[in-house]
Amino acid sequence: MDDDTNTTEEPVEFADFNAKLLVLDVLCYDLDVLEPYDGDDAGETEEDLDVDGQDDRAREYYDDLDLLPSHLALVTELTVDSDLEVLQDVHPGWDGSDDRYDVQNWDDLLDLPALEVVYAAAPLPAHVAERLAEKGVDVRSA
Repeated sequence: MDDDTNTTEEPVEFADFNAKLLVLDVLCYDLDVLEPYDGDDAGETEEDLDVDGQDDRAREYYDDLDLLPSHLALVTELTVDSDLEVLQDVHPGWDGSDDRYDVQNWDDLLDLPALEVVYAAAPLPAHVAERLAEKGVDVRSA
């Protein structure tokens, strides 16, 4: 048993880091269940930004953050958009003009146990929209 959390739950490993970021945006910013990355607390400097503008410390923080099944069970709504706060943590100033944070493997998102609604700024891939519809998830695209 983990002494820090008093739980026997095993962390869920995400196949796609970008999918994990979508879930983390909900848990950190919408539900306040997990602590979001705070560059000020980490003593972030300009050297922490890589060549492409990604904040390597933020990426490592979110990559290392454990998501438990009980966390995933809280996610009833998911937003797929380049405007998410967690994406600005990982890549300050990123404008969404490229596909670097697009989800490639949707399996972990499709398996979210309580998911009811997905808000998408752009149409989702057809196979993803179909599988979500089969699960009874309402997909609302722009």
